[in-house]
Amino acid sequence: MEEDARAASREGGAGAAASGFCEKIMAKTAGVPVELDPKIWSKLPEEVVERVLVHLPLQSLVRMRAVCKKWDHYVFTGAFAKMRAETTLPPPPQKPWIVMTSTEKSLFAYDSGMDTWHDVPIPFNAQELHVVASAGGLLCFSNAWFQWPGMYVCNPMTQKWRQLPPMNTWMISTVGMVYEEAATPASFKVLVCGRREDHGMITEVYDSKTNLWTVGSTPTPAARKYGGDASLWCDGVFYCLTFPFSTLCLLAYDLQQGSWHELPVRMPAPIMSPSLVECKGRLMLVGGVEEQMVFRIQIWELDSKKWEWIELERMPPQLCKDFGTNMLPSKPLSCFGTGDLIFFTVPSSSNYMPALMYDIIHCTWDWWPSSDFPAELPQVNIGQSCGISFEPRLNAYVF
Repeated sequence: MEEDARAASREGGAGAAASGFCEKIMAKTAGVPVELDPKIWSKLPEEVVERVLVHLPLQSLVRMRAVCKKWDHYVFTGAFAKMRAETTLPPPPQKPWIVMTSTEKSLFAYDSGMDTWHDVPIPFNAQELHVVASAGGLLCFSNAWFQWPGMYVCNPMTQKWRQLPPMNTWMISTVGMVYEEAATPASFKVLVCGRREDHGMITEVYDSKTNLWTVGSTPTPAARKYGGDASLWCDGVFYCLTFPFSTLCLLAYDLQQGSWHELPVRMPAPIMSPSLVECKGRLMLVGGVEEQMVFRIQIWELDSKKWEWIELERMPPQLCKDFGTNMLPSKPLSCFGTGDLIFFTVPSSSNYMPALMYDIIHCTWDWWPSSDFPAELPQVNIGQSCGISFEPRLNAYVF
């Protein structure tokens, strides 16, 4: 692949790049391998090459960028993203990526569709920043656990980004994000909950349409609210858990009304390291339970009609035992969901971060691959990053 890319760069054209790339492609016709003739494939009209690229899965486009500089530039243009969105034969559904770690130059993500890892460049200097939220193909970066934090939002696939204006929040407790694709034009909002410099509690919402922060209400009683993890967007509402977990309850922020509500939901107790998870409009709770010296990890789903948590699944005992050996007392479990998958990770100082994937539809459990994992996981302010789900898209816009 690298040799093809260099050759294409020297010859300076998508046709030459296609020639070098296609020399190594083998097509099977009636079970007989047939080598594609580069003399033919190198002469494809550019509009045909563009149409082929439009119908490729996104993960294939990531690899195709290495063929030549022209392709690398073209797949990030607005025209290509629009053509891809409007095609009558859309590419295969894109499965989620999981952003695990990031440095000032790139982020490392697990591709659940290809069962592999990607090293994706960050288009700005992300020193001391890490991913705190995601929505609709966008990632939100922040130095969220520093005083007077800043924020950046970018689409790592198109390399487009913007820096958000300063906020009134002195110290962030939790962050949430939503991408409003149905809006005209499409826009995004970022919810930030935390404290002012005088330690009073504050809620702010950023709207990309106005490029402004709006101050919302604070929950009551204010003394013990706001969760320490990400706020989740589900059916038009942001949800988060309270912190500390000894006073665990479920909070909801109505974006239209700009107000917080404590929901009348009885929490399963006691839960170790609880996490909220959203999967296709379903709100779930994941955590550890210990009874009679036996530890297990459970999944509950919220019944919004009865306002109670219904047990959905338990991690198999042997898997739970294997997973539990990697847990740390300070942060034994981190969970996040996307699509039909729930991911379970634990912080690690080794060169491999163990994680399990649970498929809600097929009720199956799998470890993610250890091969190609980064040799060293970069540290962030509060320890190792434990992952955040991300749906890579070309048609997610920051402006």
